[in-house]
Amino acid sequence: MASSVRPAVGVRRPMAVEDLLRWKIAGSPVISPDGTRIVCAVTIVDEQANGYQTHLWIVPVPPAPGLTADGGPQPLTTARARDTGPRWSPDGRRIAFVSDRGGTKQVWVIPADGGEARLLTAGSHAPADLAWSPDGKWIAFTGKLDVTAPAAGRLEAREQSDVRVISRLYYKQDGEGFWDGRWKQILVVPAAGGDVRRVTDGDYDHTAPAWSPDGARLAYCANASPDADLDDAADLWVIRADGTGAARRLTRTIGRVETPAWSPDGARIAYVGHDNEHAGEATLPRVWVAPVEGGEPVCLTRGYDGSVGHHIGTDARPQSGSSGVAWAPDGGRIYFLTTDRGRCQVASAALAEGAVRLETRGDHDLIGCSLDAAARRVVCVESDPLTPGEVAVAELREGGEPVTLRRLSAWNSTLAEALALARPEPFEYTTPDGRFAVDGWVMKPPGAGPGGARVPGVLEIHGGPHGAYGYAFSNQFQLLCAAGYGVVYTNPRGSHGGGQALLAATRHDWGGGDYADLMGALDRALAIHAWIDPGRLGVCGGSYGGYMTNWIVGHTQRFRAAVTLRSTCNRYSHWGTGDIAHRQARWEWPGAPWESPEFYLERSPITYVRGMRTPLLIMHGENDLRCSIEQAEQLFVALKRQGTPTLFVRFPGESHSMSSSGQPRHRTEEMRHMLGWFKTYLGAAGTRVPPAAGSPAPSTDGTAPGIPR
Repeated sequence: MASSVRPAVGVRRPMAVEDLLRWKIAGSPVISPDGTRIVCAVTIVDEQANGYQTHLWIVPVPPAPGLTADGGPQPLTTARARDTGPRWSPDGRRIAFVSDRGGTKQVWVIPADGGEARLLTAGSHAPADLAWSPDGKWIAFTGKLDVTAPAAGRLEAREQSDVRVISRLYYKQDGEGFWDGRWKQILVVPAAGGDVRRVTDGDYDHTAPAWSPDGARLAYCANASPDADLDDAADLWVIRADGTGAARRLTRTIGRVETPAWSPDGARIAYVGHDNEHAGEATLPRVWVAPVEGGEPVCLTRGYDGSVGHHIGTDARPQSGSSGVAWAPDGGRIYFLTTDRGRCQVASAALAEGAVRLETRGDHDLIGCSLDAAARRVVCVESDPLTPGEVAVAELREGGEPVTLRRLSAWNSTLAEALALARPEPFEYTTPDGRFAVDGWVMKPPGAGPGGARVPGVLEIHGGPHGAYGYAFSNQFQLLCAAGYGVVYTNPRGSHGGGQALLAATRHDWGGGDYADLMGALDRALAIHAWIDPGRLGVCGGSYGGYMTNWIVGHTQRFRAAVTLRSTCNRYSHWGTGDIAHRQARWEWPGAPWESPEFYLERSPITYVRGMRTPLLIMHGENDLRCSIEQAEQLFVALKRQGTPTLFVRFPGESHSMSSSGQPRHRTEEMRHMLGWFKTYLGAAGTRVPPAAGSPAPSTDGTAPGIPR
């Protein structure tokens, strides 16, 4: 069993780029109903295939803190495949999962004690969201039906053509590609094998099936509106599990609805969602409860200003979705994850009055939240700045103080203990307008500090803007420190974890208050940490962080080098090319571009390209459907024509999430380009680097002259 305290060892070496491929990345773990075992999907790099394998592991839970389990974690599956989404059967004897062994994703079942996995489905259903029926006889899942005949109005020979005929607004999705014309339905397959049965119908997506306690009904999420593509709203529905009868809608299509969970008595359904008070991503997700037999849903956590769910970003793993909610056996409490001030914790809310309490403590990030049937044990993957994550468990205390998780796996301990990893030092600052107290962190490279030479620093900016940084592991941050750079990062306005007001404060103000917050955080970090050389600063960010990087180098000359990843620069053209960019016109931006053209151009970094003299490295995936590569192309051509030092690195076949889940060789190449760019223009500790040709020296006030604000 791994300890949460790293043991003393000999001299550690700096982290190398190749090390980012050596971590074992544990996914959301699931505890058995009796609380004695955990199943967890663990992803490793398959260097030969330039891809990944994901295997299921069984992790025994010691009977009490301080005791050891009978044996350590053991692999349950070993196929050269991606085995994901494991779910225990109600009796704890079988595990269902999704695997692409054989070439296509299918539903499989394997004995929990080991043995041969058995195939349950065939075809191109693309199954996800597995859910066992309470009697263990059926498995519900989200899947697509095979197309056996062309839809009305389509050409009979369409299957022989590579021409795409687009009719719906949401016709592409980053990471998935172009819509294939099939809608996600709720399907059911016998756990012993047999034909797949369709439960739902309708030309819209149905997701997140959840069985009622008596097994007679299924809850799911869907938006049946013909205009569903215009927003991210959904509804909670209930239908008979045999597919007969009409589905009933329990909510009113006002906002997001995710991860339904039935109360033990079957009278209510809890879910994570919001009421679109600030629209889309700018509204805090909360825990809601809807009565099954009629009545208005109630927001259980209305008085809680934390962010329900997991919202901390990292390049060590793909962004994890909502872990959902879980009921206490007596129906008196609901458990969930929450993000607060850079930490992710397990929390719970009392059904009677909605009071929220934290169940765990620690400077960490938690992925997944699974409880045993008695709600006495909770299991998560615990990550912190020194490790990408290990399976951890806690014994919950009824009404007591938050508990510390104890780690049960040590997949990454050997590598972590061999590396000289940097630990972040937190700081807090007040935003320049005095509205918010915001969290920031600084990571110090080896040798920096009292008595050492000043070192260059890099300001890192997270995506979103409604993402968050926190106490999670980052390959990029650690590699920058290993190369001799200090790293500064923060959660400016727009970030999760600081309350609703902070989350919504970027409305109609990208490049305004958020820019001031970032500069204020950097100034505060420089004031605290005199070992950072203010004359050798770099800036880097991806997605919205890339937008802000582009904005910053057009508005100040204080940075000597910049790296922009999967970014946008022209918000006018981005509106129609990003897969979900048009949704931001509902609240985040003031309408469509033609409704507010002056605003879109004013807040587009490319408008200020003449002020961009900072050497800028542009990196972008060619299959990025979230922020189209045409954004990078525009910026590169503009910079190249005016003589600003720039380099454009394109990654074939990569989507928006390349940094965390792209081809392993591309991920290492991305980091090498970044480190090489900063070495060229920032140097390392104890060196002096002259300004690049065409790049003026930093100004004394940090502002580029002649740029309107």
